[in-house]
Amino acid sequence: MTTNVVPIGTQLDRWQAGAKEANPDRGAELMRLADLAEMEAIRTRQAANRALIYTRRRPSRYAEAQYARLKPEQNPGNRISAWRAHGPRALVIAGPARTGKTFAAYAVANDTHGQNLWVTVWPAAELSAALKPDADANAYDHATTCDLLVLDDLGRERVTDWWLEQLQRIVDHRCAHELRLVVTTNSPANGPEAAYEDLVKRYGDPIVERLIDGGGIVVLDGPPQRHLVTEW
Repeated sequence: MTTNVVPIGTQLDRWQAGAKEANPDRGAELMRLADLAEMEAIRTRQAANRALIYTRRRPSRYAEAQYARLKPEQNPGNRISAWRAHGPRALVIAGPARTGKTFAAYAVANDTHGQNLWVTVWPAAELSAALKPDADANAYDHATTCDLLVLDDLGRERVTDWWLEQLQRIVDHRCAHELRLVVTTNSPANGPEAAYEDLVKRYGDPIVERLIDGGGIVVLDGPPQRHLVTEW
């Protein structure tokens, strides 16, 4: 015996039409609730995908970066650990190489990620490459709209007119929409003013002003953060 199977889409169409005919107001309300449920499911999937992308792209050495593991010189005056909850919109973590800037930035990123917020971390050189045509189609959108953007090692990338234009667009957008931003950059251990001047020399006043508008600079000037292996 042959049984005709009606596709589920057809069944839903008939049910929806019947609901509207029987009670137009109730049918419209059911459709509205269904649309809301669908949008919530989409947002949940997007959040899960973004969280997965963050953990996959995060270097394993920074997976355990957290405030409790920061040394005092990596968290002067608790300004790193207090930044997300109480700090300004943007934070520039500056200082000489190997002073733990990236680890401190990932402590902020991991904490923010743990709050179910959308975090995107890009080394500056990698973001520059990802923004090129035929590279990562989502790079610009993610860099401009995520809850927290961490731009690591700014100053290590090749600075071209094209990159300056892209960087200007990103920092302008995040500043205009008051979105949080953390930047790490190498600079002499001579205080925030020296770090600011170093950035201006490389990127110019307009970009740096947008970069730190509504923000602050923390300079890490402690000893090199490295683990030297002496026996094997």
